[in-house]
Order: sequence, then C-alpha cells, then structure tokens
Amino acid sequence: MNNKTILFVLLSLVFGVFAVYLAQNWLKSNSGNSATTEQTSNVITMATMVPMGTIIERKHLAVTPVPESLVPLGSVRKLEDAEGKVVNQKLYQGEVLREERLTKKGEGSTLASLIKPQMRAVTIRVNDVVGVAGFLLPGNRVDVINLYKNDGFKTDVVLSNVKILAIDQRASNDENKPVLVRAVTLELNLKQAEILMIAEGRGSLQLALRNPNDETEVSLADMNKPPEPVAAKVTDPKPVERVVYVPAPKGREKVYLLRGVREQEVKLEN
Repeated sequence: MNNKTILFVLLSLVFGVFAVYLAQNWLKSNSGNSATTEQTSNVITMATMVPMGTIIERKHLAVTPVPESLVPLGSVRKLEDAEGKVVNQKLYQGEVLREERLTKKGEGSTLASLIKPQMRAVTIRVNDVVGVAGFLLPGNRVDVINLYKNDGFKTDVVLSNVKILAIDQRASNDENKPVLVRAVTLELNLKQAEILMIAEGRGSLQLALRNPNDETEVSLADMNKPPEPVAAKVTDPKPVERVVYVPAPKGREKVYLLRGVREQEVKLEN
C-alpha cells in the first residue's frame, strides 16, 4: 500500500471512533432525560363500567401508573380511599377515579347517600303521560307544571329545574331507552317539597323534561301572567254613498204655450 491509502485508512478509523463517541454521549443524555420525564404515580382507575349508585368494591378497581403531569386533580391514589363508597354518577372502564365521583355511604339505602346536604327525596306518582312517555332517566332535570280548576282550567309552573334522583325503585338506568314508570323521585329542599305537596292536592301534575345544558330558571311570575289580548285588526271603513239633494238655484221658470200649431215661450218672474 502506498502512503495515500494508509492515510485514508487512518482517517476512517479516527472518524469512526469519533462517531461512536458522539453516539454514546447522545444515548446517555437521552436516557437521562427520559428517566426524568417518565416519572409516574399510581392512581386508581375503573376496571369495569359501574352505574350510578353502585357501592365500590375491590373488583371494580385497578391500580394504574400514570405520568405525574397527566394525573387529574383530585384523583384517588389508594384502594382503601375508594372501597365502600357510593358512585354518584356512571363511571366507565379505564376512567381515572376522582374524589368528586364518590359519596360516603351512610346508613339506610344507597339512594339516601346520593342526596345532597339540605335536600330531600320526594316521590310522586306518574303515568305514561306525566312521566314524559318513559323518557325520564335518573339525573335528568324537569319542570313541574300544575293543572287545576279555578274559574276554568289554569296551569302554574310550581317548580323549575329540579333533579330526578330515581325512577320507580332504580337510581340508575343503563339501558338508556324509554321505560314506562309509575313513580318518580325528585331531589327538593323542604320549601320545594311543601309547594309540590300543595300542588298535588290542588290538581294534577305534569313533568316537562329539560335539556341537560339548559340552566335557565323559569320565572313563575312571567309564566302565570295572563297573555296580552291580541288587538283586533282595524280596517279602514268602507265609504258610505249618500245622496245629497242640492236645490237648484232660483231663477226664471219657463212655460210653453201652444197656440194652434205655434209654440210660444213665456218667461215667468219669481
């Protein structure tokens, strides 16, 4: 080999060693950064789908490592913090369990644990019409309309935007299809419960289903206000034709006299 070939071989070896050195440094730096960014924390997730009102058991839960930056605020991190509590809304498989989704189980029925503080559960009897043809589901919100007789039939919106806790004896409905029910349980405060009982004794009740995104409060005063009378359309009266007698101006009158075959005009003075 000549000197030029030997030089090329030496340069190739030098550049190869330098490339290996750079690659090792790059791998070390990236592995260090990944170890820093991949720090995880264990959170409690749902192993199965559970409906509202379910008492959480160990079989419903799973421990899942999640990057710390992705852990939602209020997440449950320990199994013992979730077991034995009541789910206040439907939870889906793989969902991170959060504290606001759970309610502490008290004595009595599961429904009692779902009632908010200072609120009460009041049940009214319904039929297929009052129950909105079976489209009511726990968690829906409704307006309550009262129909009664008072010099004829009259309607009042007695309650607005109240929550349905249960239908019949179910606090959840996973089928999400119309079901005819006989009773609906509403979540009311004591004042609303009193109004509802008075309205039920006064006449029949009707429930009006609301859009879940509609938070507008119905003004009872506006609803009870009688509708303004519609003004009758006024049309221009058709002109009446009248015959007005206008006396002819006084003047001289004429008299024609016939004398034989001749006609003579005689003017008379007034």
